[in-house]
Amino acid sequence: MELEVTSAFPTPIGRLQIPDAGSMNRDLEALILAEEAKYSSLGCSNIGGWHSRPDFLSWRDPAVAALTSWLNWTLRGMIQASAGSKVLEGTLSVSAWATLCRGGAYHAPHSHPDSAWSGVYYVDAGSGNLDQPLSGVLEFLDPRAGVDAVTAPGDPYGEPFRVHPQAGLLIIFPSWLYHWVHPYTGQTPRIAVSFNAALAPTSGVLLPTPTLEPIVSSAPALRGLKHMFPEPPAPLRDETRMKQMSTEAVR
Repeated sequence: MELEVTSAFPTPIGRLQIPDAGSMNRDLEALILAEEAKYSSLGCSNIGGWHSRPDFLSWRDPAVAALTSWLNWTLRGMIQASAGSKVLEGTLSVSAWATLCRGGAYHAPHSHPDSAWSGVYYVDAGSGNLDQPLSGVLEFLDPRAGVDAVTAPGDPYGEPFRVHPQAGLLIIFPSWLYHWVHPYTGQTPRIAVSFNAALAPTSGVLLPTPTLEPIVSSAPALRGLKHMFPEPPAPLRDETRMKQMSTEAVR
């Protein structure tokens, strides 16, 4: 006789290390620093840092186009992994913005209302600080109400889920999941691109940002991890170098 245990409310978080992203990141960094010099910060959740306008995907540059392709691939893969290949037929509307954190800047706890999926791509993780190991770390909060009010053996509930930034890393998560960024104490800027995705309206609305490719529910049934995700963008289809996106559950 065995006890059957089910994880009833897992929260999917996708993680992808984009291969050979150095050149793209250098171009993105130059673009974002130039944009910072031209426009003041929009503020939002970024306290003490810089937040661009939410029109990043409309910037006409090959590096932006390359990152847009990766966002599209990642979103398609996350939807298939979390809900199945035939759950959605339509177009995702995606908006994105760049952020810069210098010494002392942080992101206050927040979620992303009116979106389905949100995420962040790290262009430059900045410099580390041995005295402050959580400097610039992305932290997700346990979404289950009341878990911090109960003491259980081993304290299995209420622990945060943390992501240490690194250049080329892309994180995707449900937009309702509260998160924040610890104060950054590095010497060089921490540069990132954040994004929101939602199902695009079918008519009557002028979208403020470009839409990604349609997500069409015509894929065959999934057969193992090899077919779990769509093909990566055409220029980067070397599977020997590709690190497949994984999903993790926040407990």
